[in-house]
Amino acid sequence: MSDDKLPNSVLFVCSLNSIRSPIAEGIMKAKFGDDVYVQSCGLGTGELNELMVAIMREKGIDMSAHISKTLNEIGDSSFDIAIAFSEDVGAAVKSYFDDSDTVVEIWVTPDPTAGAQDVRAMMDNYRSVRSHIEGKIRIKFG
Repeated sequence: MSDDKLPNSVLFVCSLNSIRSPIAEGIMKAKFGDDVYVQSCGLGTGELNELMVAIMREKGIDMSAHISKTLNEIGDSSFDIAIAFSEDVGAAVKSYFDDSDTVVEIWVTPDPTAGAQDVRAMMDNYRSVRSHIEGKIRIKFG
């Protein structure tokens, strides 16, 4: 798959499908939702993250109905590209898609919950992660 054309389908994968992968799913759907099938999942499932919902709302993207799913719950191995947000998750995704044509990329992205911080600092971390993912999507898909 060349970088100058959109894939037909994209899967974003993080640890719990509660922050990074839903952010990427929301941004990708907002930009290319009519042209690209987009899903997200995690290696495990997490709760709906209210700070993720809040920072996505700032961009006009409603993620309040997001339901966390696992890679096994997706049950589909026909994605053109799967993007993982850490090395550990990337290794699991590569193993999962081992017998398919799915291209796996790893976009190392920090967990915005790392470290004890007040809400304002955490919101800044979430916004930083959102901006990072938005930039990676823009570079990769236009």
